[in-house]
Amino acid sequence: MIIEKKISQGFTLIETLIYIAIMGMAVSSFVLFSISVLNSRSKTYVVQEVQANARTAMDIMSRKIRASTGVNIGASTFGSDPGILSLSMADVSKNPTIFSLNQNDGVLQITEGLSPALFIVSDEVKITNLSFTNATGSGIRENIRIDMTVDYNNPDTDIIYDYSQSLRTTIGVRQ
Repeated sequence: MIIEKKISQGFTLIETLIYIAIMGMAVSSFVLFSISVLNSRSKTYVVQEVQANARTAMDIMSRKIRASTGVNIGASTFGSDPGILSLSMADVSKNPTIFSLNQNDGVLQITEGLSPALFIVSDEVKITNLSFTNATGSGIRENIRIDMTVDYNNPDTDIIYDYSQSLRTTIGVRQ
């Protein structure tokens, strides 16, 4: 009795289709994972850019308000957007120091004395709300409340690049 062995030298059609389906799922999973990682990276960059610019702007305004000798009430715009804050400084070359936007929903700038305006935040963000409030109570020390909203300057309508941060703080003049 001779038993013959049938030797297969290729794949059947069903085996080939199964292999193609498995490879297709693996490749598409890898592509989707890569896209997800890139989107997360972009969103993280946007958030970091907005937060860094907001922190820098608040830090500079806080330091200048604390270092000032007072607030120029007549030259400042309180309670509206965009607000303007004019500070009296002891240093004549920096008097007055003015915080304002270069345009509505624009870039925050500082003007010290007769010097040209300097941008405090990068052009990758825009300030959509800048409001100053005279929060001076019955005391001698002047207090200024700052309300600011910083948005990523999104040229596209892509939701990945949409991020906004609102900040509020009150700073007192030390001198």
